[in-house]
Amino acid sequence: MNIIGMIPARLKSSRLPEKMLAKVNGKTLIEHVYLNARKASCLKELYVATDNVRIKKVIEAAGWKAIMTPASCRSGTERIREALKTIRVNMNDIIVNIQGDEPLLEHTLIDRAVRALINDKSCDAATLATPVTEKKDIEDTSVVKVVVDMGGNAMYFSRAAIPFNRDGVKTGNGAYLKHIGLYAYRKSVLDRWLKLGSAYEGIEKLEQLRMIENGCRIKVVTAKSRSIGIDTKEDLRKLVKILK
Repeated sequence: MNIIGMIPARLKSSRLPEKMLAKVNGKTLIEHVYLNARKASCLKELYVATDNVRIKKVIEAAGWKAIMTPASCRSGTERIREALKTIRVNMNDIIVNIQGDEPLLEHTLIDRAVRALINDKSCDAATLATPVTEKKDIEDTSVVKVVVDMGGNAMYFSRAAIPFNRDGVKTGNGAYLKHIGLYAYRKSVLDRWLKLGSAYEGIEKLEQLRMIENGCRIKVVTAKSRSIGIDTKEDLRKLVKILK
């Protein structure tokens, strides 16, 4: 079994155009993400799957691997599916989808997500979440929340505040979980991806709902994390401060 890391990276971004090539401390954002991800001990191979030659050139100039994919890919998962067509992948391999805009994701958490998937044969994928307690984060629609069952499997992801605290009761740490957008998939999930329908993916704009709606089990590894998504200029400024 091989464990292959894939970083989907498109150049166009609605909130922060060309953010993948934004320079932070002398390196582009996508380089920071790659350097961080390659620390994960579980990954045998690591690629950037992109639709832009400029990103490909940056990655290859650093001596790393990039795969060109169609601009028509509608999501990171679709981009990864396209990239896998160009390399040798076995049926029992695990593919790790690493977000191209989260350079602070702890590499140890990548290893933990993969380990969780390997250890639970009943699951089709694994992902990450971290507890949040701040009201502004719970109510922020850019912060994706997840609720899990007693076995730690995802029941639903939403941009809304879930669970909804109807009576305003005091909640303990862990009642609200912020989803961290990393996925470790069994290859069989990706093979079926385009055939899976979804009633909620288009409403929430969350592609992981497609898996849940079609009976796929997603193990959620809960851990403290400092990871942040880089979506605005303010996020870039925060990153500069943290990396100092």
